[in-house]
Amino acid sequence: MASLKIKYAAIIISSLIAGGLISVTAWQYVNSSQKTVQTEQKAPERKVLFWYDPMKPDTKFDKPGKSPFMDMDLVPKYADESGDKSSGGIRIDPTQVQNLGLKTQKVTRGMLNYSQTIPANVSYNEYQFVIVQARSDGFVEKVYPLTIGDHVKKGTPLIDITIPEWVEAQSEFLLLSGTGGTSTQIKGVLERLRLAGMPEEDIQRLRSTRTIQTRFTIKAPIDGVITAFDLRTGMNISKDKVVAQIQGMDPVWISAAVPESIAYLLKDTSQFEISVPAYPDKTFHVEKWNILPSVDQTTRTLQVRLQVSNKDEFLKPGMNAYLKLNTKSQEMLLIPSQAVIDTGKEQRVITVDDEGKFVPKQIHVLH
Repeated sequence: MASLKIKYAAIIISSLIAGGLISVTAWQYVNSSQKTVQTEQKAPERKVLFWYDPMKPDTKFDKPGKSPFMDMDLVPKYADESGDKSSGGIRIDPTQVQNLGLKTQKVTRGMLNYSQTIPANVSYNEYQFVIVQARSDGFVEKVYPLTIGDHVKKGTPLIDITIPEWVEAQSEFLLLSGTGGTSTQIKGVLERLRLAGMPEEDIQRLRSTRTIQTRFTIKAPIDGVITAFDLRTGMNISKDKVVAQIQGMDPVWISAAVPESIAYLLKDTSQFEISVPAYPDKTFHVEKWNILPSVDQTTRTLQVRLQVSNKDEFLKPGMNAYLKLNTKSQEMLLIPSQAVIDTGKEQRVITVDDEGKFVPKQIHVLH
């Protein structure tokens, strides 16, 4: 019985000791937690002045959220931060810079080499377009076998005609020459023949042979292609009647529409390369070029016209061609294209200032 009491007493004492240890431990934990909470509560809270987008630091927001300019969270600006806002940039830990693979490159000054291929087309050189007329009333005695599209050389016969006015003036010239007419009178008759359209070689033949000609040959005045020819033997011909229209083939014009946005690259030093699909191995020499004074209101393009040598007549009017523009821009600041952040409304780049802060800068991209 005595041993049983001792056993119960030992159990009670053990329970009390264990309960005391648990109570002490719990009190220490609670006390420690209270101290921690009190310590944390004593730490001063950082005051937020405003939120901003590091890419556009000049714009301030009164609450956090997504930037309306970039797909990124707004960054708080604390009151205890440095008051120097000149750069408005952010700092990135060097380790993070390395992990992100961020690269920097110095801005350089230089000229941009520019090359662009523009569709073009071949056309006649309008400076080498002639209209052949008799310039006096007459009769068509003969039409030479020619038609539209035929090539002719300078001096190629087109038609033979008889013109009564020329015959009459020749008779007057011979009469004055044989009866002692004054030099003024003789020169006047010859000048009247020239104004009436009589070819110069026929006038000189009249002076040398002193023989009246009744039949005259109208010849091509230039090398080229016949673009109009509609006469028949036996027809009457008036002084304003077109005998033929002839268009020169060397040189030809090549015209291209250049976008208005790159018009500033067209300079006296610009170089052009001409190519045509029909002759990919051929090169063509540009003699001169100019920009037409008007802008196409629909396409907003400038018309550039080049005069191109065409001695072998490889270039045919109506052909498609390609104009390659090679030029250099004016001296400007150059940066990699990958560095430009284009929002659609503006372009920006990220710069690094002397303090190592990343600062956004707005730029204007020329090309």
